Parts: sequence; C-alpha cells; structure tokens
Amino acid sequence: MSSVPKTPKVFISYSHDSFNHKAFVRALADQLRNEGVDCVLDQYINGFPPEGWIKWMERQIDQADYVLLVCTEQYLERYWGFATEGGRGVTFEGVVISQTLYDAFQRNAKFIPIIPSHGRVEHVPIPLKQYSTYRLPEDYETLYRLLTQQAAFIPPSLGAIRPARPVSFWKRLFTKSTSLPTHLNALAGLEIYDLRFPVTDNNAIIGRDDMLARLNQYWEQPSVRIVVLHAFGGVGKTALVNLWREQLRLGQGALHPPARIYAWSFQNQGSHRQHTSSQAFFDHALKWFGAEQTRFGSEQAKGEYLAQLIQRERNLLILDGLEVFQTWQHVDELKNRIADQALYALLKTLAQTHIGLCVITSRQCLDPRLEHSGIVHQALDNLSTEAAIQLLQQQGVKGKAEPLKPIAQQYHCHAYSLALVASYLKTHAKGDYRRLDTLPPLLQDDVEVNWQGRRIMVAYAKELSGTPELGLLYLLSVFDQGVEAELIRELLRVLMQGYQSAVRQLGVERLYEAASWAKCVGRLREQGLVLGSGEYLDLHPLVREFFRAQFQEKLGGIKTRVHKELYAYFKALPEKELPDTLEEMQPLFQAVAHGCAAGLHQQALGEVYWTRILREGENYTCNRLGAFSDDLAGVAHFFTLPWSEPAAGLREHAKASVLNWAGFSLRALGRLREAVEPMQANIDMFVHQENWIEAAKGAGNLSELQLTLGDIHAAIESARASVDYAEQSGDLAWRTGFRTTLADALHQAGEATSVQEALALFQAAEQLQQEMQPEYPRLYSLQGFRYCDLLLAQGQVAEGVERAEHALAIAKANRWLLDVALAQLTLGKTLSQESYLNQAVDGLRAAGTQHHLPRGLLARAHYYRHTQDYPKAHTDLQEVYDIAEPSGMRLHLTDYHLEMARLLWAELDARGVELPPSQPSPEVGEGVEKAPCPPCGGRVGEGGLNRIIKHITAAEALINATGYHRRDPELADLKAQLKPLSP
Repeated sequence: MSSVPKTPKVFISYSHDSFNHKAFVRALADQLRNEGVDCVLDQYINGFPPEGWIKWMERQIDQADYVLLVCTEQYLERYWGFATEGGRGVTFEGVVISQTLYDAFQRNAKFIPIIPSHGRVEHVPIPLKQYSTYRLPEDYETLYRLLTQQAAFIPPSLGAIRPARPVSFWKRLFTKSTSLPTHLNALAGLEIYDLRFPVTDNNAIIGRDDMLARLNQYWEQPSVRIVVLHAFGGVGKTALVNLWREQLRLGQGALHPPARIYAWSFQNQGSHRQHTSSQAFFDHALKWFGAEQTRFGSEQAKGEYLAQLIQRERNLLILDGLEVFQTWQHVDELKNRIADQALYALLKTLAQTHIGLCVITSRQCLDPRLEHSGIVHQALDNLSTEAAIQLLQQQGVKGKAEPLKPIAQQYHCHAYSLALVASYLKTHAKGDYRRLDTLPPLLQDDVEVNWQGRRIMVAYAKELSGTPELGLLYLLSVFDQGVEAELIRELLRVLMQGYQSAVRQLGVERLYEAASWAKCVGRLREQGLVLGSGEYLDLHPLVREFFRAQFQEKLGGIKTRVHKELYAYFKALPEKELPDTLEEMQPLFQAVAHGCAAGLHQQALGEVYWTRILREGENYTCNRLGAFSDDLAGVAHFFTLPWSEPAAGLREHAKASVLNWAGFSLRALGRLREAVEPMQANIDMFVHQENWIEAAKGAGNLSELQLTLGDIHAAIESARASVDYAEQSGDLAWRTGFRTTLADALHQAGEATSVQEALALFQAAEQLQQEMQPEYPRLYSLQGFRYCDLLLAQGQVAEGVERAEHALAIAKANRWLLDVALAQLTLGKTLSQESYLNQAVDGLRAAGTQHHLPRGLLARAHYYRHTQDYPKAHTDLQEVYDIAEPSGMRLHLTDYHLEMARLLWAELDARGVELPPSQPSPEVGEGVEKAPCPPCGGRVGEGGLNRIIKHITAAEALINATGYHRRDPELADLKAQLKPLSP
C-alpha cells in the first residue's frame, strides 16, 4: 500500500501586474489548496500581517518547502530592482531568493519558475534559468506531482539479465539515428551524444589556438547564444569544433562545463540540398532531451518546443553542415535562407533565450532573417603559412620550412588539401616533398574556392587503380552518409552471388575476408580518405563527391547495379508491407533514393512511394504522420532539376503527379515561393494532356497559394483559369468549388465591382451545390467558410452564424479536422466566444495547415484586445508574425500590422496616456519602402506613438504592393485617429 504524500507548504512570489494577473495567481493558489497543498498567498491576508510585510515575506520564503516564482516582464524588472514605481515586494523577495541560492552554492531544491500563458522564458531571472520551468496551465499536472512528490512513473523491480540475441545489421542501421545512447565523461559525468558526428584527428589541428580561445570566450559570455563558423569545405570547421568540445569534456579551456553536449551532423544528407530532411534530427533530439510531446501543429511549433527543452539547462548544441538546408540563390531576398521551418524556429528561439550555446558550422553565412545580438558570425580562414608548413611536417612530409613554403602556398594553406598532400607523399613517396611533381597538374574547375585537394584525389585514384581500396571508396560513395561496415560486407556478398565480374572489376573480391577487410580499411584511414571509428565508415563530403563522380565515369554500369541491389534490399527491409511510423518507413525512403539513382524512377514510384509510403490516395506521410519534410525529401529524387523538371524516366501522368506532390509539401512547409514553380508546371502538363479536372485542381491550388503570398492579381487570374478548366471537365463538384476560389480572391481585392462579382459567384456555386447535393442546400467546408467571410464583411452576422452552425454539424459528422476548425472560427468571431476561438486555433494547429493558422490567431487577438487581455493578444500576434514573415504570407502580415496598431492604441487608451501633438501624417504613406516591419516585442510604452505609426506605414505599404484593398477602410480608420494629433 502506497504511503500518503506529505502535505507541502508553498509560497507564491509574483508581481501585481494587473487585476487579471492577480486573479490568475489566486486561482492557482486556490486550486493547489483544494488539492491538498498548503499554499500561502498575500491575497489571503486581511489587511496586513502583524509583523509587517517584509518580515512576513522573509518568513514565508524561509518556511516554505517550495517557492513558486510567477515570471512576467514586470516581475523580472522588480526582481532586479529596475522598476522604481509600484510595489517593492518582489524586489525584496528577489534579494532573499538570490542570497539563498548563493549561500547554497546554487543548489536549488526550493525555487520553481512558473511561466503563465502571457509570460515568456526570457522573463525568468538568470539565477533560475538553469532549472526546470513550468508553463501554466499546460504543465500544472507535472508541477503538482513535483510539489507532492508523486512520480509519474514508478520503476519496476529489477529483473534478471537476459541473454541478448545478435541484432541484424539492417536493424542497427535504422535504429542508429533514433536510439538514445550517450557516453559519460568519467571525471565530470558529462552526458554527450555524438554518434552522428564526423570523426576527426585532433592531433592534426594546428594554428587554431586563437579560434579555440574565442569559442571558450563565447561559451562564458551569456549574451552570446549562437556562434556560426562559416568557411569553404575542407578549411577545418568540423575538426575545430571536435577539438574544442573534447577540451570541454576534459575540463580544459572554459571555466564552466556544460550540463550536456549534443552534437549532430547534417553533412552528406543528400547530393542536392532539396533532398534533405531534418526529421531524423528532431526525432532523436526530442527524445534525448526528454520530450513529452510528440505531435505538433506546425514545423515551427516543433522547433520552438525543442528549443525550450534545450534551454532548460546550460547545454551545448552543435549543428554541423547546416548548409544543406540553406538556399544558394544570389537574390538578396533568398540568399542563405534556411528552407526548413523547424530548424529556423529552433535557431530563432535559441538566439533570443538560450542560456547555453549553439555552435553551427556551415559553408554559408546564417539566414539574414536571424540577425540578433545573441548571434555571432565567425569566418574561419585558411591556415597561416607557418601553420600550413607545420601541418605538412607533422603529417610526415620531410623538409625544412623554406622548401615547404611554396607547397603550402600552392595549396592556398587549405587544411584538408594539405593533409591529403602529406598523406599521399608519406604513402607513395616516403614523405619526400621533391616528388610532388609526380602529381597531376592543378585543376582549375573546382567548385570550392581553394579546394585543390581534387588534384590529390586524381593521384590517389591512379595509384589505387585495381586495388580493393579504390573499390571500397567507390562503394562508400553511393551512400549519402556514413554506413555500418556490415552493410558494405553484406552488399559485397550479394554482388559476389550475382555479379562476380563486377566484383572483379571493382577489385573487392577478397574484402569479405576479415583480414583483407581490416587491412584495406586501415590503409584508407591512415591516408585520411576514410573517416569514422570502429565499424562505422564515412567520407569527407569533398572526397565523396569526387569518388562518386569517378565511379559514374569509370564504372557507371556497375554503379547502377549497386544501386539496384540496394533498392531491392531496402524495399524488402520493413517487417510490414505498410509501415505505420516514420521510423519504420525510413528503409522505404532509402529504397526510393537508390531506385532513382539506378534509373528506376517509375518502378520506385509505383512499387514503393505511391503504394507503400503514400498508401495511394491516402497521402499517409502527410495526412497521418505530418511528415512533410521527409515526404518532400522523398519526392525530390523523382526530379532531375527540383522543382521544375521531373525525371525523364517517369510517365507523363507521373511527372504531373510529382510536381503536384512537391508543390503541396513545399506549401505546407512554408516554402511558398518555391511551391509556385512546380504548381505552374503541373498545370501546364495537365492542360497539355487535356486532363481538365487535374488542371482545374492545380490552378485552384496555385490561386490559393498566390493569394497567401499576396499576389492577388495573379491569384484572380489563376482562379479564373481553374473555373474555365472545371467547366471543360463538366464535373459538378469542381465547377462548384473553383467558383468559390475565384470569389474569395475577388473579395480580397476589395473593389466594389470585385465584391459584387464575388457575391454572384458564391450564389452561383450554391445553386450548383443544391443540384449536386440536395440534402446540403448551403455551401460548407472551405467553400462555406469563404462565403461566410464575405457575408460577415457586409454585416450579415445572423446569416453568418446560421451558416457556420450548419457547416460545423456537417464537418463533425464527417470528422473533417480543418473544416471543424474553420466553422468554429466563424462562430468565435461572430459570437465573440473565447471557447470557440480556442477550439479553432487548436484545430488549425492539429490540421497542420500553417497558411490557415494565422486566421485563428488574428481573430483571437482581436477578441483579447476587446476584453483588454493585452498580454494574450500580443502573444497571438507575435505568433502570426513568426509564421507570416519568414514564409512571405503578405496578406496575413498586413492583418498583423493593422491589428498591432489597434492593440497599441487600445493600450494607450487603457492607460489614459496623454499624447502630445506630433507630425505623424507626413510619415504615413511616405517613405514606405524604408518602413520597418518589426515583430511585436515589448509594449507600447517602449515605442509609444512612433510604433503605431510604423505598423500603419508597414500595413499601407503591403496593401499597395499586394492589392489587398479589402483592408482600405481599416487603414483609413487608423490614419484618421492620427489626424487630431497633428499640429
């Protein structure tokens, strides 16, 4: 029988921000007391305590088992004594709390930071940021278990050790990225994960003492949250970070060790950056950092959640090879942008609040949208001449500094090139630098600036010709990342059974013998051509690219056979014909990659991707797993040129399909501009085939995308095309639906003639709806939501409510998640009911449609403004900005600026602020190209009237740029409010 938990005594420290905030704290205290926690609160005191408030507060903190700190912006200011107006209780409590922690050497078993829904992580005082925080109300149950010492999970009794069976190497390969192993520093107990990180030779790193010192400085500097090491390939970014984190592990250099180190490499995740998915990283990192949540409403929410887990302690996060997610366009608007929304949200959140450090290596500078004082860009240059000479000597090249100097300069002091030169001379010339002339001439067509190592690769390919070493390098090059040695050996066994001539051409017929294998791998590691440790083999990205190209050029037929065998293996690997989870599905994605590399595009599409990944029309990966990133990575293999040129081996209908799938996933991931090209190509292809239904679908989807981007004129033209194609198809359902698509685009244009045409189109669509489904006489689903939106804009509230209730009943009966949320959104707006708005926002998150979510957040922010719950309104609007700005959702961004201006006005009115005459009128509408579009951050007191003017100016610029004239009356109202303030 379990023992009764001890009754804990709890004191709540908070600031009197507002009446609503005090009510929130009192409700928390009431709930704790009702559930057996002896909670003490100043609001329970009638008048004042006999000993006075100061002694009362000190006694409560001393006697309490736990002290809950309700962290808000005002609480933080008073904690540090920055606020000179208002109560000083929190300031005194802050002194007591800080002193108590200091006396206990920062060991904390009492003070618990609480973040209310209107608070943020950065409001937690610095001394408490290293401890777990709890968000209320969602974390109440976890907090209650902590206060009452009731664990969520009871460990089972210790059983006997069971004999473990050998695990198939295939199983190990696919559990490698999702298992949670760590190794511990025997001295400090430091948890480290680095199994996906490249192995480098720390002894070969020379001339980087200044950079190591800078990294130590950044680690000790609280204001630095992210360090970006950027340089061309082979300069030594990864090796430098490896050496630094090893020094941290050993307690060298930095004064304070991290709580944990998590190191992940994205290198070699695809030969094209569009092929890359961050899913494996997030799946593993979320588990490793103790995530309780597994499903997310958006990629952004997933990134933010992982950031919250990481910043609970002073952790070191290392992300290597981020360039695979960055665009390479030279257009300033797109240059260096991180295409993955989850990674973008992770880094943005860490830049603002991380108490540890995130170190990034990339061949490019970081996304310019992530500019923040917490981010430091650090270029890594080639070695100095002296360091380059020292590297050659240390790696076995014989000679004094002066004769080695020309060699160092000839190779631009490029670290990896010099390491390969030294390895080649040591292996094939006994370290004699004078025999450097045996190498081929320097090549001038290298992709990477300063990468002259390709000259050494040509020499190695010549020296290794006919040896098992070259054959093994060829085999390793067909994989996009490092692999288990057993996988290669199994591949060799299969090739020996069916393709003995190919094995002989590769020169690897003896490698299945253990002794031959060990010698071959050992020699390649000594020469620096193969990386990795133990039974894990990897190649440097530059080496991989070279030998992959050589394999195709010299033995292209054998390379194709290898990919075919790997396609067959990976296709047969899953235990289930239709895997249920993303982890179980990973072999199928590998099968698609190797099948397409073998030229089996149509076969891989039909046998694997369409039938087993998508589950035919079910679109399982996106609709059931929300794995848009992995889905896009899979689709990319069916393109010769993403995202416009499908592979020639596909049938015409299949080409149109992959264009459609690519556009769908790009749109869902917030990569809206990239989605336009495949959608347009998809339409053109179906029009050429005279497949009018599919052409209508494509044109309708393109119109919706263009509308989200704020290209209203283009959206109207695409919608008209969708109506024309639907008419040619004769299909009643599509003739109905695409009339509403056109009507919605016309409504946003806002001109009187456009609105009248939109109304006529909605009425015509509803007549077709009655012909098609007499039992449903009114438009419903997305079509009904669009019609209601127009009716509400014309003031027909009662009819809007009635139609929304009708649509909600249909959606619930059919379990249509998005449609339920849209109907609840309409009801929430018309009835001003928070419950409907909350359900709508939750439903839109669950549906995973990021382009719809801002609708719900904007409506709820509007409600909070009217109910004067300003902190919640700011929170919702901040999320709208975070979704709309990176994705280019210009209509939502316009609505954000308009609502922010109204919110700031409301806050001014609530405070009774007297505004002096100013000159806002000339600023509004002039110089809009330079007008900033700031996120919400802060409150009106920080920017006052000028911040309102900036939001109005930004909204006007967007309306003029997009043609979003539906918002003209709202803009005019805001500008009219400014006129009385003009002198």
